[in-house]
Amino acid sequence: MKLHIHVQKVDEIVEVRDAAEALRRTKQEAAKRATFLQRAVVNAMSDLMFASKAVEMNNAQSERNDPLPRSAQEFLDWAVERGYVSILE
Repeated sequence: MKLHIHVQKVDEIVEVRDAAEALRRTKQEAAKRATFLQRAVVNAMSDLMFASKAVEMNNAQSERNDPLPRSAQEFLDWAVERGYVSILE
């Protein structure tokens, strides 16, 4: 699957096998861009916990009430719906 990620300062095209790999790579990229303490927190989270926190924080920022994802696929679907990711292939 080929994804175009376009959120904040990120504008990249990545190839992943499935939604689980997309979530794992998203978490890794977020950790790389985080401060030292934030990186420690992100790395301590499971992939799904990271996805839930991302949606929770987005809800707070945008005053939305999107449900927290229960799977990597739900997180990917949410990111596509919100316009953060486009599925190219």
